[in-house]
Amino acid sequence: MLQPFEEPASDLSGILGKHIIYTYSNGWEYEMYYKNSDTVDYKVRSGSVGGRVVKGQKVSIRQLQTALPSEKVEASESEMSSYMISWVEPTGTSVVQVLNLNRREVRTVILFPDWVVKETVCFQNEHLDLMRSYRDQGPTYPIHPKIMLGRLHFIEHCTLDNEHVINSH
Repeated sequence: MLQPFEEPASDLSGILGKHIIYTYSNGWEYEMYYKNSDTVDYKVRSGSVGGRVVKGQKVSIRQLQTALPSEKVEASESEMSSYMISWVEPTGTSVVQVLNLNRREVRTVILFPDWVVKETVCFQNEHLDLMRSYRDQGPTYPIHPKIMLGRLHFIEHCTLDNEHVINSH
């Protein structure tokens, strides 16, 4: 029988305020700002939804650790700089991102509803009602899964909750 356990506390100090730019192996480029412990802003710089800007996206962020708190295993610096970020957009798109800052890599799973691939290249915040109506009309299926590996080529630290890091134009 599986024993219950408590999830370890996440130290998010290594990711909060980070502004990164990365490119996936398929050429898609993203710019991401980890604005605070539950919010990101980002811009899709190129790819199938290139030009899309999202501000104030609510997320869940956890630091990844390889051992449970009851296990006395020292984590390497590389492991301590790994984070899992997940969110569901108003479009119905689901995203899970695993970010390793020391290795400068990002692994992402994006599950695009069918209509998103065809309809959404814009500043999301100005079109939320339209996007919700598209989402509700569908079609949601088929889902277009993308599993991607990317390399970070820009990292800087910014203040938290800075509205000017990701430009909406």
